[in-house]
Parts: sequence; structure tokens; C-alpha cells
Amino acid sequence: MIRTAGFFQEQPCSWGIERESSIHDLVRPVGEADEADIVDYLVNGVDIFSEMGAELDVLSADSFPITGGASLKTDGDWVWRLDLPHYVDSYHVVLPADFLQTIRSRDYVVPQLDQDTLFSVLEEVTGIDYRRK
Repeated sequence: MIRTAGFFQEQPCSWGIERESSIHDLVRPVGEADEADIVDYLVNGVDIFSEMGAELDVLSADSFPITGGASLKTDGDWVWRLDLPHYVDSYHVVLPADFLQTIRSRDYVVPQLDQDTLFSVLEEVTGIDYRRK
């Protein structure tokens, strides 16, 4: 079962993916000791869906745009939005404990995933069968 992280109430709903709590409740003054490694893991997630356009930084008074922010990344077990690394890096947004455990257990390296796995993850998360011909 694929789990999701980084889908917050303040963001537009994408693909019917259930949004988590308010991002405002997850902002901290300082990040995890290994935050840079966590951010690298999130950045290096495998792209499974690219969305053109820009999403506004929902925590910025200037509404800073994040190019492709609603695009989706995965590690085969978790799916997150492309803008999640920005929120973790800039605002130290806390991630689910299970997700952090997965990241750390993999020594901050996203596994390589084959095409069938990527399609399966995308189908499970969005409900759309992308392999149909």
C-alpha cells in the first residue's frame, strides 16, 4: 500500500489524494539533525507525474512560486509532491515518523524502480490506469 506525505490542506487538491493536516501545524523553528540528507532524498525521488505550472508557497507572505510543485515523486512506498523538499528545507516541516524511518533505513538513497512499479504506484495513488492502450 502506497502512503502519501506532503499533501496539505492549504494546497489545491490533486487527483483526489487525501490532504493531511494544515501545513501551519507542522512548521518548526529548526529541522532534524539530518535534514539536509532528508531533503536530498525528497529531491531525488523518482518522478511519476509532472505537472506544468507553478504552485505558490503557501507559507510565504510573497507567495513565492514553485515550478512544477504539484508534480509527484515516489520511492516505491511513499508518494510526495515536488514542493515538499522546499517546505522541509525552508520551514522545517515535520514529516510522518514512518516516512522518516523509511528514509533513514535506506541511508537516504532512493531505490531504483522499474517501469511496472512506477505505473503501479501512479495507478494506486491516482486511480487512473496509465497502461491502458
